[in-house]
Amino acid sequence: MELNWGNVLHFNTEKDYYEVLGFLSKEEEFIRVYTENNDKAGAWAGQGRMSLRNVSIDSLPEALKNAFETSVDGRISVTHYVKNLKENHNFSREIDPTGSDFTKRLYKESLEKVLETVPEEYENDFYRGYHWNCEVIERIRNASKHEINWDEETVQEEIVGTTEGKRTVYYTTKYERSSKNREAAIRIHGTKCMICGFDFGQKYGELGKGYIEVHHIKPLATLEQEVVINPETDLICVCANCHRMLHRFKNYIVTVEELKYIVDDNK
Repeated sequence: MELNWGNVLHFNTEKDYYEVLGFLSKEEEFIRVYTENNDKAGAWAGQGRMSLRNVSIDSLPEALKNAFETSVDGRISVTHYVKNLKENHNFSREIDPTGSDFTKRLYKESLEKVLETVPEEYENDFYRGYHWNCEVIERIRNASKHEINWDEETVQEEIVGTTEGKRTVYYTTKYERSSKNREAAIRIHGTKCMICGFDFGQKYGELGKGYIEVHHIKPLATLEQEVVINPETDLICVCANCHRMLHRFKNYIVTVEELKYIVDDNK
């Protein structure tokens, strides 16, 4: 498997290679793949290119992100890679937008045809790229440290010898939660994390049996008045780690779909 394709496009692993292949196979044309017949323009030879289409560089898979960061005009020259897409991955459907036979856009013949070229062990990586959510990735990558929800349970003190335990009085708003709703959610959804699949009982035996945390899909703090909660649609059961990540930011609750995507992306 070739991982280095010229001066700008490089893949660290085969997983990255097939992730990008999946991304380029998406129905949304975030990256346009095309060829230019430079012979017709009096130049030396044909050239393969890729260009950005209404998408931020920060939202791309890592290999494409690094490649397009070298560009000044939103396009990169990757002739051998484009040829590889055409000859080895069934990007064989050509569209000539001008009728000049100079520039031809390349598209996959079909998703099934591209999948025929993907080894079974890399199918998950391919689908990770195919289902890549640009909006989610850009939001996560661009989050600043000022947006992180640092609270007393997550801030790590670096100063040695600082005393702790001083009693402090403070006022806060407490949102009432129904234990019946929690019990109903667990009865409906079970005790396996609905995002990553972690099972406390399986990991910790009797100690963890039956334990799970319950997350409100719509945070209680955003509600202006009391509401009736449907445990089946308004609550999900999640492990402590996923629960923390859902509340990672101060002013934005990571959605269940976003976190599922991130977990799948980092398997």
